[in-house]
Amino acid sequence: MDRISSAEVGMKITEWYQHIQKFNVTDAEMLKAEVERDIELMEEDQDLLIYYQLMAFRHSIMIEYIAPSGKKQMELSEYLKRIEGNKRKLDHMLTYYYHFFRGMYEFRNGEYTKAITYYKRAERQFPAISDSIEKAEFYFKMAEVYYHMKMTHVSMYFAERAYNIYKKYELYSVRLIQCHFVIAGNYDDLENHEKALPHLNQALRGAELLKKKNPQIYASAFYNLGNCYHKMDNLNKAARYIEQALIQYKKLKSKNLPQAYHDLALINFKQNKHDKAKDYYRKGLRSAVELKDHLFISLFEALESLYIRRGETTSLFKIFNRLETSKGFPYLEELALLAGTYLDYNGKTEDSLICLKKMVYAQKQILKGECLYEV
Repeated sequence: MDRISSAEVGMKITEWYQHIQKFNVTDAEMLKAEVERDIELMEEDQDLLIYYQLMAFRHSIMIEYIAPSGKKQMELSEYLKRIEGNKRKLDHMLTYYYHFFRGMYEFRNGEYTKAITYYKRAERQFPAISDSIEKAEFYFKMAEVYYHMKMTHVSMYFAERAYNIYKKYELYSVRLIQCHFVIAGNYDDLENHEKALPHLNQALRGAELLKKKNPQIYASAFYNLGNCYHKMDNLNKAARYIEQALIQYKKLKSKNLPQAYHDLALINFKQNKHDKAKDYYRKGLRSAVELKDHLFISLFEALESLYIRRGETTSLFKIFNRLETSKGFPYLEELALLAGTYLDYNGKTEDSLICLKKMVYAQKQILKGECLYEV
């Protein structure tokens, strides 16, 4: 059975909180039971468990006020006194987790601008957060979303802050590896691949120690190394590492299968190994359809337009339009550059220029994501 994401459970806890505030006992009890079932199936997340414990405390006080068991009903003044005994601390923490998990939820849905907005609202409650690991979790989530938005230097700032906390705690080896991934990804975006490689090699060494306990992070370590070598145009090495990632992703039936197949198809098309490339293309498109991964369905269709239909631009430009979303703009930027280079090489200068203009447009939309102020 698939694990439930903590972001999804966090959204349920938020809904539970709204029923508590309205004294909707039946709905609150129902949500409480759902959350407790989901926690049993959830990926490990200590922050979510703290959020749950805070909400369970508020729930118990509500029940004692609304439906006391054999006791005199609590006066409203007593109820308010109970929930306000630690009101400032409690309310700040509940507000923090409300926005933090809403940000995580929006991030998982590819709504990066919304995610950053909620994370910034959570940050306002930071005085209530005293635990260093909780702060590291926040810094990591900020680094992660800014990386996906290609706000490289901001992402690097938060990644470094998270990394410097996590490295002090042996129990957080997975997060440390993930910090290496984000730092390396930022170096790749800065075209400084030589600085990315040490982080990726260190991540792979750490992931090898966890390959039985956490095979997903092991697969990701191979993929990220392959991706770095791909950006360096070392296609043979890139293919070897991504093939290793693909082996692991197949065992896991991972949602990352389409990405691995896509990159291997692209690498082989670039090397003029068309039979092998088409095999990866077909398998990858099939996996994207099965997973209902519309982003990678579009990216596979783009490979078809470029390499199988030899630069057929009508369908390619329609794909460009489909990628004009918060999640899609970084992919549009890379695809438009790839297409522009390919078309120019094949003598289609005017179409190449259209692609390069689309790349610049995507870059501008990514930069607009920095305008997140609430003034």
